[in-house]
Amino acid sequence: MAFRFPPNLDEADPPLLLADDPAIVSAAQAAMMGLGRLAPQRVASGREALHHLLGGDRPRRLVCQPSAAGSSWPALLATARDPLSSAGIVVVLEDGPPIAGINAVLPRAADLAAALSLPEPVAMASTAMPFPLTDPAELASGLARGEFMVRYQPILRVADRRPVLLEGLARWHRHTTTPVGPELFIPLAESSGQARALTEAVACAAFREMATAPARLGASISLNLPLALLLERDVLPWLRGMMAGQRFPASALILELTETTPVRDRPALRRALRRLEAAGVPVLIDDMGLEDDRAALMELPFAGIKLDRHLVGALPGSRRARAEVERLIRHAHRRRMTVTAEGVSDSRLWRAAAMAGADHVQGYAVSRPLSAAALAGWASAWRGKRPHGSAVPRRSHSG
Repeated sequence: MAFRFPPNLDEADPPLLLADDPAIVSAAQAAMMGLGRLAPQRVASGREALHHLLGGDRPRRLVCQPSAAGSSWPALLATARDPLSSAGIVVVLEDGPPIAGINAVLPRAADLAAALSLPEPVAMASTAMPFPLTDPAELASGLARGEFMVRYQPILRVADRRPVLLEGLARWHRHTTTPVGPELFIPLAESSGQARALTEAVACAAFREMATAPARLGASISLNLPLALLLERDVLPWLRGMMAGQRFPASALILELTETTPVRDRPALRRALRRLEAAGVPVLIDDMGLEDDRAALMELPFAGIKLDRHLVGALPGSRRARAEVERLIRHAHRRRMTVTAEGVSDSRLWRAAAMAGADHVQGYAVSRPLSAAALAGWASAWRGKRPHGSAVPRRSHSG
């Protein structure tokens, strides 16, 4: 029998195959090779499968035999059930009842072909919305229905490749449509006076899911906060109240000042930062870009800066970008600030960020944003991964 696959099943990225049952292996190979397609790419372990699924620029599909995944099965199952995941997992049924909430098939070539022919998962992007989001009532309804979730993107220390921070990212999975990108709903929240309600929903979920040190991999959690909320005098009491309610340790919280609003009252911001600093809550400047007029904010008591992904992406090919990044890093280090390079999507950018003197890296070379249930599996897979740019020396920025 011949099977026809849609064009979106890319020959350059054949599905991954994690299976040790010969019948499943043969069925997957027949479903692909019988069409003249490339054979599935075999992976040897659940950790290797997670490494491919949770990192890299291109989402991958996986045909998975649960028993072959070993200790990585819970993380793979969480990824398969995650409505916001850009990875596509087809689970092959073994003995036992069906698994709820996932795409599961019998070990037959026709069934595997049909499952792999389904549309690929929608990545979180503005294209996920078929129309502009302009109605504040839509956002209010989503908040009331509990449709907002948090996904966590690990941030690693360059020196030892260990997670030091998990950035909590707001995600909206609407009950009637595909996911809504944050570049759509965050401006609406700020313009409609719902920024605090959105922040509370995200913070409460993060504090609940990340209350224990093992859940957050021993790292801290960072949450994005718009300027208007950061300046409010009661920001500390309501954050402390939510942390206490979820038994989240205050020492594990870091805030990131978003770039959506220009700073017009620097003395007021300085006072707010001092209050947070005295309470043990560091604040980072998010998305610092090329010739960013917010560079003057580095004179205020921030704990660190995060370099915009577009600036980091220009490092290998732009002398100007390298000079700007090195200037920012030297200045940050003189101010005893940490520097995180965002958008590190491959080993080339990892090396460039390390050479420039960045302390931390964040991006798809490390991991995509993950559900809380997938973090432990990612950490296990990451520990077995070859270091990026391990032979590249760090430049000194002693100032």
